[in-house]
Amino acid sequence: MRRTQNNKSLIRKLLFVSIALVVSVGYGSSTPFKPNAGPSILVLGDSITWGTEYFAKAQSLIASDAQWKTVVIDGQYSRRVAFPKPNLSTRMSGVKSFLKLAASGLKVDAVIVALGSNDVAIETKKSSYEIVIRDLLKTIGNVPVTWLTVNRRDTPAIAKRSVLFNKVLVRLAPEYPNLIIEDWYTTIAKNPKWMAFDKVHLTRTGYGIRADLYRSLAKSLYDRYIIATTPTTTTTTTTTTTTTTTTVATTVPAATTTLPIETTTIPATTVAP
Repeated sequence: MRRTQNNKSLIRKLLFVSIALVVSVGYGSSTPFKPNAGPSILVLGDSITWGTEYFAKAQSLIASDAQWKTVVIDGQYSRRVAFPKPNLSTRMSGVKSFLKLAASGLKVDAVIVALGSNDVAIETKKSSYEIVIRDLLKTIGNVPVTWLTVNRRDTPAIAKRSVLFNKVLVRLAPEYPNLIIEDWYTTIAKNPKWMAFDKVHLTRTGYGIRADLYRSLAKSLYDRYIIATTPTTTTTTTTTTTTTTTTVATTVPAATTTLPIETTTIPATTVAP
């Protein structure tokens, strides 16, 4: 019982601090970076990503592997993938936030996308999900991307829309060779205790697991980045075949034929080569 109360208190703290951050800062939480310092990886997410950095220090975990020179964790309370209709908000749109970071000098070489939870809370049609997913992938461009599936279960309707969003994402994936999907939805389904009481955010343990996942995905993305940027060398082997002609001299031995009446000797015949 005490543990449950502690978890609730922790999540309330997260929500309170997140709201305070939005009001005071207005642009969400993005770890600092030096412009054009690569190779660079971006984790683009919502309040769950913000909590993963705040409670579990995801940026430090990824950086500790000394692969990515620049690691940026950008999480924003209530951020969506994009808006299917024109909207002036920058911080609430993953697409516009990505463009803002790019304008600030961040040249990303790989991206972890952790968005969609706020889209399923508002949008209900799969056509809307397809629009925003395509919009973000087009904006990111041709760099390795890993997208975490959505897991939001605060109401039965939203839980169903989470599944629908994930199905749209899976359906579109073959069109984007640079995209790999990480099934976070199934991971949480097998470990429901990692979810907070609101069925949206995570417990402290859940944020730790999520941070470890970001680290693991960052390692995989680095391998994909190296493969994508390593020039392909083609080696051509020339085989020379030498033909040797051998001349054979054949000598036919002397043949002696004895007839009944007379003897005839046939001289030896040499066949010229």
